[in-house]
Amino acid sequence: MARREFLAAIGKAVGGSAMLRAMAAMGIGTSISACGSSSAASAPGAASPPAPRLTSPRPGDWPASIGAGKSVVILGAGIAGMAAAYEMTRLGYACTLLEARASAGGRVLTLRAGDVVNEIDSSQTCQFDFDAELYFNAGPSRIAQHHEFLLGYCRDFGVKLETFTNDNRGAWLHSPGAFGGQPQVARQVLADTRGGIAELLSTAINQNALDQALTDTDKANVLAMLQQYGDLDINNRYDGTPRAGFPGQENTGSRQRGELLPARQLQELVTDFFWELRLSFSQGFDQQPVMLQPVGGMDRIARAFESQVAADIVFEAAVTEIRKTASGARIVYDDRSGMPATIEADYCIVTIPAPVLAGITNDFSTAHQAEIDGFQYSSAVRVAFQAPRFWEHEHNIYGGITWTDQDITQIWYPNHGFQNASGIIVGAYIFDGPAGGRFTDMAPQARIDTVRTQASGVHPQFRDQASHGISVAWNKIPFQRGGWGTSIPSVLLTADDNIFFAGEHLSILQGWQEGAIRSAYFAIDQIVNRDLGT
Repeated sequence: MARREFLAAIGKAVGGSAMLRAMAAMGIGTSISACGSSSAASAPGAASPPAPRLTSPRPGDWPASIGAGKSVVILGAGIAGMAAAYEMTRLGYACTLLEARASAGGRVLTLRAGDVVNEIDSSQTCQFDFDAELYFNAGPSRIAQHHEFLLGYCRDFGVKLETFTNDNRGAWLHSPGAFGGQPQVARQVLADTRGGIAELLSTAINQNALDQALTDTDKANVLAMLQQYGDLDINNRYDGTPRAGFPGQENTGSRQRGELLPARQLQELVTDFFWELRLSFSQGFDQQPVMLQPVGGMDRIARAFESQVAADIVFEAAVTEIRKTASGARIVYDDRSGMPATIEADYCIVTIPAPVLAGITNDFSTAHQAEIDGFQYSSAVRVAFQAPRFWEHEHNIYGGITWTDQDITQIWYPNHGFQNASGIIVGAYIFDGPAGGRFTDMAPQARIDTVRTQASGVHPQFRDQASHGISVAWNKIPFQRGGWGTSIPSVLLTADDNIFFAGEHLSILQGWQEGAIRSAYFAIDQIVNRDLGT
């Protein structure tokens, strides 16, 4: 039977609204978006209108030496720019990367003791202790297991990887307006939601609401499945389960193993979309329960790319003009001494983020410029602290993410250095929306103070144990001016004479390094096909 028909029959028996909300809570496809209206919809990989799907040729699909005698200037030494330079150099093109900052990597930013964060109106110095395991990934932080091109470069460049726990059932869910404001262990919320849904479905079946849809054998099989799915008793009732954990699990590690937690009513768990959305988050294709991260910080990938193309990068080269010529492109930039310089090439690949690109003098077509001017980016903000690992030795949380419906949205626990004396805890990861705007507008210290206050509602230890706070508001980072692209690209997927465009914002995987690489491949493919005359 079609899922839609099945849900309709269940809705007739127990009420359509309750059924739809319950099914949404488990991430089972309904008319309710898996991300709803939450800011989670703006997170990389979250549900969004489908962007144009680009062909992603693999390195090796292009003819060897096709670029001999040709030159390319690449604007921006982020992942897209460095991937383009690396692959095009192998094809024989003479590449030059112009990077406005003093280091490569773009939004791949890992902060350690002594590092400086410059925003357009402030500056912060990272005060973490000097320790190789005390670092803060302020930009990209996780890698999906299907990001094949990025993982391939890690393999080729010798970047070691370790697991990143994206969904830890021992982490917490917190809403000040629910359960007396007390954080709830995720496994309990999940177990009670599954149990409640299973009982609800079983009730509908036993009320013969599905007689016209299911045979007697089907009904017996579905009921047996629901008993296992929700841990129902022999009467198809849910009265609690060991899957939810035991009393004291949030503090002592569940020493009272012989006593079940009282079952939460399904109504409590589906009244607010907050609970529903968090439970389905890691079921998305890009948000897997277990992901990957480089050992030692995400910038290990950027540094590995940089080592491959270092001879081609011109640092502190702020582009001021992008011009077309009869046979290619001319770029005017200020060098590190502030003096204007010019470079001409047969082709230009622009990976500069749209909010920055919009302010650069150029010869772009009207359509290209219009899309650049209107391109939207997330207002992502992250705030991190150094602290003794209270989350481990007091709450048995090792890695993963706690969610709250306060502005701070997420608290991330480090996925490395377990049981060390201290670690770096991300007290806020705000994707977008009004909360992103509010935090962006704050001065850095105000962000830190606000995060400490809100996070203490989840972990009181934030008040006096979290120190050395540092924040990054991506809308205020020079030469970036946004977290990741959220508009659907169209015109920028096409060349403007000999000028081509790339960057994560132009990919099907907006916000991910894999998307940046795929966009670089797409630009390379356009140039190669032009040189082939196809």
